[in-house]
Amino acid sequence: MNKLLVLITSLLLSTSAFAMSGSYGVSSDYMWRGQTQTDHGPALNFGLEQGLGNGFYVGAWGSNIDINGEEEVEADFYGGYSVAKGDFTLDLGYVSYQYSGEGEDFNEKFIGLGYGPIKIGKAMGVGSAKDYEFVEYTLPFIDFADITLHYGDYEDVIDKSIQIEYSLTNTLTLGMLIMSTVRDDDVDFGDAVSVHLTSYF
Repeated sequence: MNKLLVLITSLLLSTSAFAMSGSYGVSSDYMWRGQTQTDHGPALNFGLEQGLGNGFYVGAWGSNIDINGEEEVEADFYGGYSVAKGDFTLDLGYVSYQYSGEGEDFNEKFIGLGYGPIKIGKAMGVGSAKDYEFVEYTLPFIDFADITLHYGDYEDVIDKSIQIEYSLTNTLTLGMLIMSTVRDDDVDFGDAVSVHLTSYF
């Protein structure tokens, strides 16, 4: 696995910068697959992605997290292949989740298929890691913002959410995530809300 991380990092640092994109942002709560990652506290994140041509890409993304009251850093390294033909999209890849402290590192292979506003996907855990399946529907009849309905199954956690993204400028978005469940908290729908501001470059 260390060889894969070295390869992805080398590609990010060595490939021509004109094909690189990224983002940085802040959120009131880092929610992921029906679980809060920051104990309902704020999170800062930063990501870089490098296109390699012909649909291939590599990237890295990081955020602060909170595990059992301990502040840590999550770093995700990924690579894959993405292609679009008309209304159809296909995304295949591999991602490694790395944690600076008590968090347990794990890896996934993933596939995503889309047609117009509908997307389905599956992340297949490597080794003992759990699988995750999801379906998303972006409402096509609303044009002032992107509103996506999401349903996912992470074995012992079912996450249902509404994602709202509103463009403030060409590179700045304001978003809200309303999630029906947050693991270990038994919150009702509408109580788990995260607001985030993201800048793209």
